[in-house]
Amino acid sequence: MMNQFKTWAGRLLSVAVVLMATGCAHPISLSPDFSKVTTAPVQKLERKAGLVITEQNRAREVNTPGGGGDKLSYFPYRDLEVGLYQALSQVFADVSKVSGPQDPKVKSEGLSYVVTPTINTTSWSDSPFTWPPTLFTVELSCAIVDAQGQAVTVVRAQGEGRAEFSEFKSDFSLSAKRASEDALKKLIQALAEASAKLR
Repeated sequence: MMNQFKTWAGRLLSVAVVLMATGCAHPISLSPDFSKVTTAPVQKLERKAGLVITEQNRAREVNTPGGGGDKLSYFPYRDLEVGLYQALSQVFADVSKVSGPQDPKVKSEGLSYVVTPTINTTSWSDSPFTWPPTLFTVELSCAIVDAQGQAVTVVRAQGEGRAEFSEFKSDFSLSAKRASEDALKKLIQALAEASAKLR
């Protein structure tokens, strides 16, 4: 009986915390468990690539809808930088961070390609009372150019994450993290499928 009371009281407390936090832009994180961002092994390209994430993008804050009329705030490029680097590292022989195609590292490190990602997100919640998102999407679009800055291809992947209140009461970012993990896994596969254009 006491255990049932504690469980019931804990659930009420969780609801109260979420309800009291309504009325503003709530910070969440898109960073998934990066150890899970893996797929079935793919044949790596024996080419080196550079990843471009500018300081401007890294500092870019995005706001999208949550539940109860509230907003969410997060930094998609900062949160997904490690995951993007990890995804590229599963396809290319080596990956470096560069400022763009004109970065001296492109030549000095013998990079064959430069990859510039664009991240778009959406969020939604079916709850009029609680703010954490029950549905989140992450769209990744990676423009790939060669060492001379000439366009080669654009690789896209979209991930979706869902979470119910019983799941996210201990992690308000859960649907966003699931969407990021899904998008990064699909990006690896999309890059592998596009590898014929990159050889």
